Amino acid sequence: MVKPAGNKRNSFLSYASAPQESRRLPALRATQLQLTANCRQALHGRSQCLRPAGFAPSPRLASDWRVNSLHAALQRVLRSEPKALSDLDSWWQRERELRTELQHPGARAIVLGAESARLGLAFAGGFRAALVRLTGSFDPRGERRLAFCATESGGPHPRAIATTLESDGAGFRVRGEKTWATLGESADHLLVVCRRGTQPDGRPDLALVHLEASQPGVERSAARPTPFCPEITHCGFRFDVKVRSDQVLRGDGYADYLKPFRTVEDACVQLAASAYLLGVTRRLGLGPAWQETWSAMLIGAATVAEFDPRSSVTHTALAGLEGQIAGQRDAFEEQWRERGGDEWALWERDRGLLRVASQAREARREAARRQLATHVADPHP
Repeated sequence: MVKPAGNKRNSFLSYASAPQESRRLPALRATQLQLTANCRQALHGRSQCLRPAGFAPSPRLASDWRVNSLHAALQRVLRSEPKALSDLDSWWQRERELRTELQHPGARAIVLGAESARLGLAFAGGFRAALVRLTGSFDPRGERRLAFCATESGGPHPRAIATTLESDGAGFRVRGEKTWATLGESADHLLVVCRRGTQPDGRPDLALVHLEASQPGVERSAARPTPFCPEITHCGFRFDVKVRSDQVLRGDGYADYLKPFRTVEDACVQLAASAYLLGVTRRLGLGPAWQETWSAMLIGAATVAEFDPRSSVTHTALAGLEGQIAGQRDAFEEQWRERGGDEWALWERDRGLLRVASQAREARREAARRQLATHVADPHP
């Protein structure tokens, strides 16, 4: 039995027989009520940030020291007088000062990048942030002067690693030579990629070993000069040194360290380069639009640097970010070129650094595309 139309509990039949315009009103009213309820819930539970005064971060944000540290770094850059570090000694001094103020190495890379008047010095901050991200609890605050020693005469490929880790009494012995270690001349601690055998499929079994640069049996050697960024020192190392078992880091030397380092380093270098260009913007007064652009780019890079470096999703996001930054950089260079000056001449000399390992990045992007296409084609492999 159909209820009278005047009853408040109208049936579907009476609603369906009403004119179209009147049928819309209850649905619209219900939508409005739901939106209002959602807004009230959000305002009550989460969005105190909408209030103009007395803002307190959400509990999750307040507990995330990484986010707070990145925000503090960017705030420091945007609200302070531009600086221009020009040599490695002053850069190290500034880096040491910032350790007590900014716990996150990525945050320090932002400030150091913006305050550096050389791309190479900015790169150093990103490189150190990458090492901390890679090694986790080994040096969680980036307080050690580390060098990552992988490259040998045949390159950094796993099959080119000839430095060995062999049993020696109660411990092990590292023997071999590395030809290239970024910031190696300044390093007190070394992370050395070693071959400890061969896996059943014929691939090298690699390990990462922690050595102190002052240990007997560790010797520095000269590295080949580079055509760019002479402020960043490199060197090689020769090893014939006994190590304890606790100096061998846990995990697979390739899957957990050597392979993901390229991804982490690329993300952190994009962060550092964007911070450097933010510093250029401020030193030359190139306008708020470029400040906004480089601020956004460096925070994007800092975010990607926190992702799992082994994931194809991370590789996809990083490839997109690299493309966006490169496009913005081309437009930025046109404006910077018109200004000219000493720092522009140094940028022309040094920007080749950003093209190093471009083939490896392209291969990583193509591999990510293939892997994601496979997952789309078969979402339940």
